[in-house]
Amino acid sequence: MWIIRGIILLAGVVALTWLGTKNAGTEVTFHLFTKTLVDIELNVILVVTFIAGMLVWAIGSWIREAQLRFNLIKSKRNIRKLQAEISDLRNLPLEEEGKPEET
Repeated sequence: MWIIRGIILLAGVVALTWLGTKNAGTEVTFHLFTKTLVDIELNVILVVTFIAGMLVWAIGSWIREAQLRFNLIKSKRNIRKLQAEISDLRNLPLEEEGKPEET
């Protein structure tokens, strides 16, 4: 899986570099919600959007990692509880002492 992610990341960097060199010096008007940026280079917009995408991906990955770690901690706690229960069951006597058997 890490190979696929590496290939995708490499392709993204190559595409960003190629687009940056093709559009070098191109100035555009950029509208972001209510803000308008006039005569900003297209390379700057490409780099900023790439970095923003990487940050969103990283935050999503950190959240998923935290969820997985939390599930792992819960599972370990449950395993410890079940092992203690099994240990208690193994230590139970087979017959109660002091009471005669009814037949």
